Amino acid sequence: MLQLGAHVSAAGGPPQALARGHEIGCDAIQIFTRNQRTWHAKPVTEEEAEAFRHNRNEHRIGAVMSHASYLINIASPDPENHAKSQAVLEQELTRCHQLGIELLNFHPGAHLKQGLEAGIERIAQTLNAICQAHPDKRDVTLVLENVAGQGTTVGADFAELAAIIAQLDEPDRFAVCIDTAHAFAAGYPLHTAEGWEAMWESFDEQIGLARLAAMHLNDSKPGCGSRKDRHALLGRGEIGPEAFIRAVTDPRTCSLPLLLETPAGPAGWAAELRWLRACAAGEHPELPQIDESGANL
Repeated sequence: MLQLGAHVSAAGGPPQALARGHEIGCDAIQIFTRNQRTWHAKPVTEEEAEAFRHNRNEHRIGAVMSHASYLINIASPDPENHAKSQAVLEQELTRCHQLGIELLNFHPGAHLKQGLEAGIERIAQTLNAICQAHPDKRDVTLVLENVAGQGTTVGADFAELAAIIAQLDEPDRFAVCIDTAHAFAAGYPLHTAEGWEAMWESFDEQIGLARLAAMHLNDSKPGCGSRKDRHALLGRGEIGPEAFIRAVTDPRTCSLPLLLETPAGPAGWAAELRWLRACAAGEHPELPQIDESGANL
């Protein structure tokens, strides 16, 4: 069963996001549960948590994934920044637990010239500490997202994600989300049929398809291997439409939460979702005409 959606606004509080997702035709949604540009956030109230669950049921939203703050860097060698990053990721986990959100997506972090091996070790140690401190929050799966490979970020290569997972004390609490734009920028040529197959064979060999929990469907403005993270509208970037048709028809991916982060805005996401559904049904629709009206997530 298709689970198509987008990263929708939670302005006014997370419960408001469910109606916004429903309005544009989402089966699943991704949100920020807090202002991701600040270190501090108001705690979730019981009323807010109850309203979130009620609205989710009312609007028949399936999977929900929270995207953790971009400020978080649990690979940071700076003690103060690392401590703040760990604390915020723990807060994000608690917020998801309170709201009943089952997936918490986050970027692994950047080692800041301390070396890839040291960065991977620091990420794994931090995640182990978080799991140890929160044994009651196993209802929330912690989802590592692949990255484009800019700077000293960790997780562009599937082997780097596998190395983190190999050092986890409770690997069953973790999964992976693949962002198509990030994978393409990292050098996976998923725009071709051969490259698509090779990417998933590599993922299965190094991580295992059973650990794939979701995908971000984004085209890419820069080319393959650019190491630059700049999203484009579906089919309008260097990836092109065929990879996204494969995403909604390939048995390995079509039943996952497939979430848009394209710079389309709500009306544009609605059009992209309609296009994806038509592709999944075996139709061959033209790409929707959309003006880029939203910020690149």
